[in-house]
Amino acid sequence: MKGKALIAAMAAACMISLPAVAADLKIGFKSDITSADPHVLSGANRNLWAHIYEGLVEQDENLRPKPALAVSWSTVDQTTWEFKLRPNVSFHNGATLTADDVKYSIERAIALKGPRTFRTYLKGIESVNVAGPLTVRIKTNGPQPNLADNLSLIAIIPKSLGADVPEESFAKGATAIGTGPYKFGTWEHGQRVTFTRNANYWGAKEPWDNVIFQILARDPARASALLAGTVDLIDGATSKVADSFGQGGKFEMASTTSYMLNYIQLDHFRDNSPYIKSNTGAPLPKNPLRDLKVRQAIMHAINRDGIIKFLMKGDGEAANQYVPKTFFGYDPSLKLPPFDLQKAKSLLAEAGYADGFKMTMHCTNDRYVNDAKMCEAVAQSLNQIGLKVELSTMPYSVFIGRATKGDNGASEFSFFMVGTGAVTGDSLQPLSSIAHTVDAKSGFGANNYGQYSNKEVDSLIEKAAVTLDEKARTGLQQTAAQKALLDGAIIPLIHVKASWAFKKGLAITPRSDGFTHAMNIRETSAK
Repeated sequence: MKGKALIAAMAAACMISLPAVAADLKIGFKSDITSADPHVLSGANRNLWAHIYEGLVEQDENLRPKPALAVSWSTVDQTTWEFKLRPNVSFHNGATLTADDVKYSIERAIALKGPRTFRTYLKGIESVNVAGPLTVRIKTNGPQPNLADNLSLIAIIPKSLGADVPEESFAKGATAIGTGPYKFGTWEHGQRVTFTRNANYWGAKEPWDNVIFQILARDPARASALLAGTVDLIDGATSKVADSFGQGGKFEMASTTSYMLNYIQLDHFRDNSPYIKSNTGAPLPKNPLRDLKVRQAIMHAINRDGIIKFLMKGDGEAANQYVPKTFFGYDPSLKLPPFDLQKAKSLLAEAGYADGFKMTMHCTNDRYVNDAKMCEAVAQSLNQIGLKVELSTMPYSVFIGRATKGDNGASEFSFFMVGTGAVTGDSLQPLSSIAHTVDAKSGFGANNYGQYSNKEVDSLIEKAAVTLDEKARTGLQQTAAQKALLDGAIIPLIHVKASWAFKKGLAITPRSDGFTHAMNIRETSAK
């Protein structure tokens, strides 16, 4: 008995001396990252660096603003915003967050050089002023109702980093200093990024000691890694990826409608569009896409629900607006012309094209989920109403240059599918970018490649852009969207779904931006 007691005591002592098993989270991640500088614009970069850096404002899972490093914000007058900072917040290097750090970070993000910066979101800012140790006042060049939304994109870093911080110092972790729930670990380019838990985080403590993002660009590679147990969760889990898991019940899926809208742009500006011809191949006397009845016919000819059911399955949701249902500015009363082939044929005949015409549709084949197949489905639908549509697909790297190479960003193409996303969860962004007339000076219409122009729509968007009252702004944006869409400014197709697959015993809160944050992933009791 004494011997057994001694063995038990020794075993207990060994158990006490052993360290706790580390709770690591391993994620198979689709997109590689391009920069460690948090002020370089990229969706994949923002996804990962959100573990290290925080903004004044945070976006919830529906991309609506909520307090982060700022506990509150308000308008002092039409062109002045005041942000009250959270007290007792420490950077990873131990320094305390102050208003000086916020001023430095915003001004750095505005001044940063390069093709991919946040300047578009910050262009209305005239000055950033320190009004106290924990108070920042931001002066804008006019009323800017979505300033808080835009600032949710800007990482706050310590002023002590100084000017001209080299990219290499961020990449190696020397200056990768934020206030977030995780600290920089390592970045192995094209392979993995690791983070370690910030024990001194001001907010709720994270359960994961280490978070490892394994870069696995190919869908089969991510699925295989999950099946093999080398990762716990993967993003980009399309229905095709999910099919590889079988019926064993070892894995779970989660999805949500994302901000990404796939839609058709049309040539609104040329009298003779280059990729539209008569049935004999001869030029047409005028561009048929400039006729509202032709645009309405195309609307009626496309079966969005059919595309979802037979092609996209769980990977999309039929779109009838610029933004999905949970976003600011969505109008529950707005409906697009319904799928009706006979009505489409009738409208074509009324427009003088009873026998149709020839048209080339240009699309990517490597950018969006099922992009080439979706374009093929659209082409087949239009063929049913007498339009002879030839499909031309190409890599995005080739497509985007041709789609935007003309004057003021006008497209070479006549009829083509692209994508956009309201990254701030607000319809004002896509309305300003793709529904407003191109205006290089003001920045409106920056992605209006089809050169759509409607003065009434422009006026509504411009009023919304300077209206601080949310109820009034909602009405303006809803009216602008209704007028533009029923005028055929674009033809919405689907809102792409963001999807994840993970081992049983985990749960994730899906985000509309498709981001995979360890802060949204937790263990459950179910195994």
